[in-house]
Amino acid sequence: MSRFDGRVAIVTGAASGIGKEIALRFAAEGGIPVIADLNLDAANATAAEIKNKGGDAFAVAMNVADEEQVEKAVGEVVARFGKIDVLVSNAGIQIVKPLVDFPFADW
Repeated sequence: MSRFDGRVAIVTGAASGIGKEIALRFAAEGGIPVIADLNLDAANATAAEIKNKGGDAFAVAMNVADEEQVEKAVGEVVARFGKIDVLVSNAGIQIVKPLVDFPFADW
């Protein structure tokens, strides 16, 4: 038995980079990563990579800055798996100006 057997984890920003590596490792440990990303095609590719290695994964489109998209994606995950055990908040933003000049509404 692996330490994450059957555990469902939403990993935001998981189609590439650090998020993808987190999802790959979670799957290697027996978990089911939900590949949540702005780029659904890339998320599907990451999920396919995990499945090709014998794991399970599920891709969802999610812009973490859009509450409706987050709620929709979470609803899809709960409908499919009946639970969410882990949330990895990996998605990030890049601020290209001084933080004090960044409007809160854009955060």
